[in-house]
Amino acid sequence: MNRKVPHRRAPGLEKHPESPFDALVALLAVVLAGCSISASSVSSWSLSKSSRSSSRSSDSSSSSSPGAAEEAYREDVSDYTRAYVKSGGDFRAFQSDLAKIAQEHGITNWEENPLTYRAIGEGLGSAKVSDAELMAYKRNLSRGDPAKAEAIEEGYRSTR
Repeated sequence: MNRKVPHRRAPGLEKHPESPFDALVALLAVVLAGCSISASSVSSWSLSKSSRSSSRSSDSSSSSSPGAAEEAYREDVSDYTRAYVKSGGDFRAFQSDLAKIAQEHGITNWEENPLTYRAIGEGLGSAKVSDAELMAYKRNLSRGDPAKAEAIEEGYRSTR
């Protein structure tokens, strides 16, 4: 009996995928691995930044400089925005995390605070988003409010 036995390669030693389906599965695995790395890097940023923010907030509240607390908030929002853009996270999670950062800094209504939008613009500029991406972020975050859109634009331009 001449039965043909399919040749199997050891995992990881394939030179080329056996079929387009194999290539798709391999690509999907790489993409999913990248997503989990990105999500964990934003989460790690958030945890480490949170502990730094808390200590910085208590330091700045005892500081003689009245703008120190606002500066710490602006830096945290800008840094978080940059990390979010680079990781490509979920927009709702981004907004939720902005609320948490604001709360850590004693900001009760971050969505109406112009400093929030300027800091977001700075983060977008630091992340080097394209003009098209900037336009999309302005539209989504400002929700039609020209003052918020302008604050994002000002923050973005300040990094150029």
